[in-house]
Amino acid sequence: MNKKLIIGLGRSGIASANFLLKKGFRIVMYDKNAQDCLKRRDFIEILEKHHDLVDGVFGDEMPIEKINGVDLAIISPGIPLDSKIPLECSAKGIKIIGEIELAFRHLKAPVIGITGTNGKTTTTTLIYEIFKSTNIHAFLTGNIGYPIIDCVDNAKKEDVVIAELSSFQLESIENFRAVISVMLNITPDHLDRHKDMEQYIKAKENIYKNSTEDDFLVLNADDHILRKSAEKTRAKVIFFSIKETVTNGAFLDQGMIKVAKNGSSIDLMHISELKIPGMHNVKNVLAAAAVAYFYGIDVDVIKRVLCNFQGVEHRLEYVRELNGVTYYNDSKGTNTDAGITALDAIDGSVILIGGGYDKKSDFTDWINKFEGKVRKAYLIGETAKKIMNRAEELGFFSVEICSSLNEAVDKSHKEAKAGEVVLLSPACASWDMFDNYETRGNIFKELVNEL
Repeated sequence: MNKKLIIGLGRSGIASANFLLKKGFRIVMYDKNAQDCLKRRDFIEILEKHHDLVDGVFGDEMPIEKINGVDLAIISPGIPLDSKIPLECSAKGIKIIGEIELAFRHLKAPVIGITGTNGKTTTTTLIYEIFKSTNIHAFLTGNIGYPIIDCVDNAKKEDVVIAELSSFQLESIENFRAVISVMLNITPDHLDRHKDMEQYIKAKENIYKNSTEDDFLVLNADDHILRKSAEKTRAKVIFFSIKETVTNGAFLDQGMIKVAKNGSSIDLMHISELKIPGMHNVKNVLAAAAVAYFYGIDVDVIKRVLCNFQGVEHRLEYVRELNGVTYYNDSKGTNTDAGITALDAIDGSVILIGGGYDKKSDFTDWINKFEGKVRKAYLIGETAKKIMNRAEELGFFSVEICSSLNEAVDKSHKEAKAGEVVLLSPACASWDMFDNYETRGNIFKELVNEL
């Protein structure tokens, strides 16, 4: 029997392994870190239940005999395609795909796919909440934390799979196709992985590479890079914009959110009715409204959900107010564009906690936003020194490096005055100090609630 190889045993790797084992395949499960895997119940359960079908391999090397007979490798999104094990597989002629491609090959339900540098989780959740309010059964999946492969056995053709898709996931697709693809924005991110902006954009554009004339592509008309995608796709293009009127899509007109089809527009709601702050969230709402409207969902349903939506965890999430100081958790702000967006969304003086894993970002634009907004910045993690040096070069000296998030929260608490905001908005990934941004955000909330 042909074997399958799982490269990387994160959420998507474990989910892919379980799916393939249910189908009766033999699998080889590879991960660099044996210690972490052997602590995890989901991995141990696979070994106990399917010991006759599973071979576990750990470390930097892949013994050649382990991949003899392997005809397909499923790679986790966190592992670059040009790293050692994937390159060895490619050299042996083993096809490499990701979990979303594996899922798509077995999926009966149509997919709505959402990508972009920022706003993916909010927009994906909004779309899901709208669909959930109809008689259409929807699945919330993808980069948001729920592997698409877990939906395959339950999603029927009349259902819909709503998937947040990262550039890492889109790198490894082959036939994957969404009936509606959404591209929210493109700004520099993950350049440690993608090497340059051209490669990053190319990975994002994979979302519509298999689109047909029957599919839709929802694009941000205000993003000059994304406008070019309108000329590259076979799909029908729908625009959303806060700056101009569009004939097909959603737009903002003097504070009114409108949806339009063939030049005829309908008023949905005024932005003052939204519960989520910031113009960036207006863009997310426009994108979600455009998707729902062109899928045929009633405008009253769309409006009701948009009016009631409270936002997503770790994205400008209100934590508490203490002694007149408000605390916000924006741990999901893992790049400088997200950091700028968070500062734009907050009125008044900010005590900022930033820094983290180094994705080779340029912090200049983010730091330039500090002037007149950030009174003091406490920096943590791998990038702390780099950010401080750049800040001082740009004339911003109210910066202090902390050895931990605990210390940063404590100092922010002592520094902040009534009427100010303490904001965790790192503009960096979390992997130097935390497993993920959720862990970072949850620890921040615990620390704040203990003050």
